[in-house]
Formats: sequence, structure tokens, C-alpha cells
Amino acid sequence: MNPKNSTASSLVVFCDFDGTIAQNDIGDALFRHFGVFEPYHSQLLAGEITVREYYQTAIASAQDFTPETIKHFTKNFSIDAYFPKFYQFCLQKNIQLTILSDGFIEYIHPMLEAVGVTDANVRSNYLSVQNSGVQPIFPGASESCKCFCASCKRNTMLSSSATDSVFIYIGDGLSDTCAASHADIIFAKHKLAAFCNERRIPHYPFHTFFDILRIMEKIVDSPRTKIRRQAELQRKKSIEIE
Repeated sequence: MNPKNSTASSLVVFCDFDGTIAQNDIGDALFRHFGVFEPYHSQLLAGEITVREYYQTAIASAQDFTPETIKHFTKNFSIDAYFPKFYQFCLQKNIQLTILSDGFIEYIHPMLEAVGVTDANVRSNYLSVQNSGVQPIFPGASESCKCFCASCKRNTMLSSSATDSVFIYIGDGLSDTCAASHADIIFAKHKLAAFCNERRIPHYPFHTFFDILRIMEKIVDSPRTKIRRQAELQRKKSIEIE
């Protein structure tokens, strides 16, 4: 790693939603409740269909699937109790925080608003309600990347920040592996932590945002932040490809 003199404002944080900010995978819960979850989910994990095809097929099978019914359904689920405090910490320290999700804004916004987070920067997929039915829209779709996403988190992350930023990524699953590979500092649990362990990618394991906040306070107070050389090379390569 290469040390870099930095201020808090040079730190940029990208954070997954499902299973990270939200304690459950809300997308999977929605499809179980409103539509046909299997065999589509098993086909996805087996590599027989893409994430985009999974979403399209699952949503096509859903009944009474509207922004209103989705919002009502989210009342059954919870946000990590320490996330609002982490969000306020980033605001106070002038740290750019982006919620980067391959899920849907229709359940992300209501869940954030329920805990008082009303103006977060969220980049995600969304639903288009038409006479012919509900259609998923993937604004970050990429032909050049074959990651486990319908909208490439890596591309959204790199296109929304200065190249000399210190990239921090927080996540838990397969949809986070591509973006996390391009980050300097990684907070990981579950499948993302396993991915990092297998590839010997340095990361901080965490259980809740209490753990993340404790470490972030130390990072902000440090006069020199380390840039992960491999991530820096990955970022340059991906920018050239796109």
C-alpha cells in the first residue's frame, strides 16, 4: 500500500444496502412474497441466468407489485441500528457517502426515511410502472463487466468520484465483489468477506455499523491514509476499458 496525505473530504464511501444497511436481503424477500422465487434464484446462483434476467423474470411473475405495496411490505424489516449514526458521522466530517445498491429504490427510500435518513445519495435500480406492467430499469448496466449485478456497482463508483479519492467500500455479498476489488479500504462480512479472504484482499470484518464507525473514526484522525496499490491499478484499467 502507498501512504497518502489526506483529509476526510478526500475519503469517499460506497455502501451496499441489502444485507448491509438493511439487516436482510429485501429484494429476495420481495420476490418470495409477491412472486415466484424458485427456481429462478437457484438458476441465478448456478450461473444459468444473469442477475438482470433473474430480476426481469421474478418481477414478471409478481402479483400486486407496486411502489405502494412494496413500501407497506418494508415495514416488516429493519435497518442496522447504528447506520443513522454512521450517516451523521459522514455528514459531519464532510465525507461523501453513496448508497450503492443493485436492488430497487422503491424499498430503499422508505426504509431509510423510516429511520430519519431522508436525503441520502442513493444509486440503484428502479421500477417503471406502465400499462403493460412493472418493468425493472437498470441505469448502471454495463456490457464490459460480467459482475454479479444488473447495474455495475464498479462503474457507478468510479464515475461519481475524483480519481485521486480514497475509495472505501462496505458490503456483504456477491454483488459487492467487483466494486470492493477497486476499493482502497474495505469493510466486509459474509460472502464478501469470504471473497476477500480467498484472494487475500485486506479488509475489516464487521458485524454492525458500530464496528465500522469505530474504525472510521481512527481513519479520519489519521494524517496519512493508505492507497491499496492493486485497487489503484484496477481502477485505472477499468476506466480505460469503459
